[in-house]
Amino acid sequence: MSESQPPQEQVPPPPPPQQYQYPPPPWWVKQPRPSLFRLIARFFFVAVFILSILMNIHLGMLLGGRMGRLSTRVVTSGDPKQQVAVFEISGMIDDRLAETFGLFYETVRDTDAIKAVVLRVDSGGGGIGASDRIHGLVVKIKNDLNKPVVVTMGSAAASGGYYVSAPADSIFAEPATITGSIGVIAMWPVINGLLDKIGVDVITMRSTDSQEWKARHFNAIEPPSEKVLADITKILDSFQARFESIVREGRGSRLNVNGEAPKGGQSPLNGQVFLADEALKLGLIDKIGYAGDAYALAAQLANLSRPQVTRYSRQAGLRDLFASEASAGLNLKALDPMASPRIMMLWRAQ
Repeated sequence: MSESQPPQEQVPPPPPPQQYQYPPPPWWVKQPRPSLFRLIARFFFVAVFILSILMNIHLGMLLGGRMGRLSTRVVTSGDPKQQVAVFEISGMIDDRLAETFGLFYETVRDTDAIKAVVLRVDSGGGGIGASDRIHGLVVKIKNDLNKPVVVTMGSAAASGGYYVSAPADSIFAEPATITGSIGVIAMWPVINGLLDKIGVDVITMRSTDSQEWKARHFNAIEPPSEKVLADITKILDSFQARFESIVREGRGSRLNVNGEAPKGGQSPLNGQVFLADEALKLGLIDKIGYAGDAYALAAQLANLSRPQVTRYSRQAGLRDLFASEASAGLNLKALDPMASPRIMMLWRAQ
């Protein structure tokens, strides 16, 4: 037998060599520059970051209501302290247009350089409330601010378009202008027959004390009763009386009211429309002419020697970018009359 080996003593492994820490280079030693691609990439990302901040600030200002300002464009050069301010009332007269006209009124009120106002009206009318608000401000410009107001009509200035024009010191119409339509209408669809065909039942419940009237005015589901129709006609007649008083007050002795027609009221206060020649005979307008003629008369009424004609319009803002509902496919406003029809001062060619 071989002799047993004595146990060998375990020797610990040597410690790993410590890495030498080089000191940083002195400040006078230039570091290697990054590549051109890295420089361009850094610049691009910094520029995008700054641009996004600026855009957010701008959008925040728009959402905060800072877009409610008017832009200006000089139509005819002259003395900036002798301004004839021009504002266009076109398309449907609605709350949006009335709001913008309110901004214009404030500008006229607060700007000493504005000496006269010309309204370019090219509208078949619209809502009663919006038309009445604009009319009231036109009266204020003329009476309270003591600044002449001249209207120049475009292709149509009818119903609500004439309502806002009536207080003017003078009204011009182009030879082909359609004006008048002094009247009020109310329209709403009744679709109960359609619902019957497609098998849809709509249940309407009313409180006990409002059984006859509640949910029957302007109801698309149920045809109105004779009593409801009579009440709506009474409301329309009240608005008609106000419309006629507005025209009589605005036109004064210039208005030529004819005899009473059978069931048709007095012309031109019976809803008829007229071309410029007949409107002139009836006293609805003062002269046949164009926008330049209206500018000249406004300057004359304000005794301006070197008038500057300046057009005022609303600045486009974020709200305007998203306002084109029709272009998006579904126009939600078109569905609104189904639920809440409105009484309108509106003329449309049929």
